[in-house]
Amino acid sequence: MKCHPAALLLSLMLLLACAIVAAAADLPAPSAVTMADDPEEDEGIIAIVSWSAPTVTEADTEGWALAGYEVYIRRLPDEFDMIALIPDPEATSTEADNLVPWHRYEARVDAFYLPEGEAVQVAEEQPMELANKQVRRSGPAVSPEPVSPVGKWFNRERTNVLAWVIGYSAIVLLALYFARRRDMYIRPIAGLQAVDDALGRATEMGRPILYISGLSGIGDIATIAAMLILGHLAKRAAHYETPIIVPCQDPLVMTAEREIVREAYLEAGKPQNYDPANIFYVTDSQFGYVAAVDGIMLRQKPAANFYMGYFYAEALMLAETGNATGAIQIAGTDADSQLPFFITACDYTLMGEELYAASAYLSRNPLLVAQLKGQDIGKIAIIIMLILGTIAATAYAALPEVQWLQAFVDFFAVKG
Repeated sequence: MKCHPAALLLSLMLLLACAIVAAAADLPAPSAVTMADDPEEDEGIIAIVSWSAPTVTEADTEGWALAGYEVYIRRLPDEFDMIALIPDPEATSTEADNLVPWHRYEARVDAFYLPEGEAVQVAEEQPMELANKQVRRSGPAVSPEPVSPVGKWFNRERTNVLAWVIGYSAIVLLALYFARRRDMYIRPIAGLQAVDDALGRATEMGRPILYISGLSGIGDIATIAAMLILGHLAKRAAHYETPIIVPCQDPLVMTAEREIVREAYLEAGKPQNYDPANIFYVTDSQFGYVAAVDGIMLRQKPAANFYMGYFYAEALMLAETGNATGAIQIAGTDADSQLPFFITACDYTLMGEELYAASAYLSRNPLLVAQLKGQDIGKIAIIIMLILGTIAATAYAALPEVQWLQAFVDFFAVKG
């Protein structure tokens, strides 16, 4: 019986393939493949793939040596993709990153073998491909159950921060409860007490008030605080029928301040006295703006100048010009570098957070007063904790056998 050459060749190829598969199946494979969240990662995008190395004997390998591992993962129901080629036979874990939280993943680890004494060669163009001509692989070892990385919802090392947030929130809520039922004491601030005096002087002299809300944008916290103060000041100016001039360096700030002043005049019952032309845009050039405002001071000679917000190098030029005209000047800024100039050239200066407290001080709004009192109580609590923590840390250094001292210090230490 004759056999066709093509059929014979096909049979030989099938036998060779079966032999290769059988040989690969005979090689020891990794075991105990697992996939778990990385304990040091919070977002749930990294997992640790680990496995146990195969038990290799000379009888199993017959001249082949374990050279490393190929690690694959897949997001169900997709196919496996290689994530790591590890040319280290002693490796037992690797990272899988760029995962999608809450999705199900499986891991697979294949061991690869090379002839004894041959080093691992990696393809230059494909760093996850072996360049060795003779490579044998074990059968695949797959993780028994799919895993869904979820990340951490709560970091136990930050329990002290949670306790502080809850405690501080309780303080503010209690302050709000009492502020709605009775007047709460607020430390007098000289610059704010002088606001009525400045308004009265301007009214008596028949001159306007000049108000500048800094040179930063509408998103700056100092500008927001300055606009809140402008609202209270405009309401009182409307009551006294005293004009208020507000030159603006930012068009968005101008739009917001026009609306604030209009509402103030409406609440004061004097909407007919509101003049939007008194709140106007000058220029966004720093020193061009200063020159224009200085000109307003010298021509119209306002009886009171208010500088509230964030200022830069123009602070001294504005304050000196206003001082030369004889106006009462009240400034407030959180720009530390400009405070010395305002203190020198102005009658009253609100320093740092006094600018933020001004709105609560002037309006006596219970919500704002409660926040102000909550901040004060919170600062006192922080100071007390710093003192107690320092004493406890010092005492523990001298008395290491007292364990509760170390527990006290550890609770207030921020970790991670």
